[in-house]
Amino acid sequence: MSLLDSTAMRCAIWAAAVGALAAASCSKKTQDGLPPASEWQNGAAAPATAPDPADDIPHFTPPAAMTAKQTNPHAGLDMGGEGDPHAGLDMSGDGEPDNPHGGGGADVTKLGLAAPDPDRPIDPTHRVTGTITVDAAARAKVKPGTSVFLIVKRAGPDGTPSGQPLAVDKLTWTGDGMAFELTEAQAMVAGTDLSGDVVVMARYDQDSDALSKQPGDITGQIHVKIPADHVKLTLDTVLP
Repeated sequence: MSLLDSTAMRCAIWAAAVGALAAASCSKKTQDGLPPASEWQNGAAAPATAPDPADDIPHFTPPAAMTAKQTNPHAGLDMGGEGDPHAGLDMSGDGEPDNPHGGGGADVTKLGLAAPDPDRPIDPTHRVTGTITVDAAARAKVKPGTSVFLIVKRAGPDGTPSGQPLAVDKLTWTGDGMAFELTEAQAMVAGTDLSGDVVVMARYDQDSDALSKQPGDITGQIHVKIPADHVKLTLDTVLP
């Protein structure tokens, strides 16, 4: 064997030995598929360094929904208070109730509440019936074809409306002495019990939008005990 052949053979054996050692080193891996940190070679992975303050750092702006401070799970519905009794009620006036399960109120399923069963039995004794009239001082301000919103709430200890709406409806003003009827068929939430002391509220709304109010709208309310018939609900307060 010549000296050249002998040198080539030694080089081949050395290359094979180096390859075997490299394979053995790579076979020693952690459960994550990486070799133990003690066997990492210098330069194999650059250590983490703090960012240079002068460098531009991408900034993530969270959407408003992530930062909004909203703690009321019923936001969007006026579930109580003595303000606008119809605020937040989606009664668009298109002739079709927005809530297919209830009586023309908001779709409460979007708020995590159960809607009434459309096939539920309705107790005929749980009702308020009567007529809506207008105070003489405001009679000149009303005209046929304008929307009138009705809402029933539980009466609080002081006789004022309290809690979530028990029943809602939307009528079209036809003239003084217009008849109305509210029952559990107009309930928005499953399990609503239209009974006991309640406050019936009405609002003559010039723009037919339950979400807004404006000067010239006329409201009225009456405290009754269920069942209540021949109720005379008077629109007597003109909003300034």
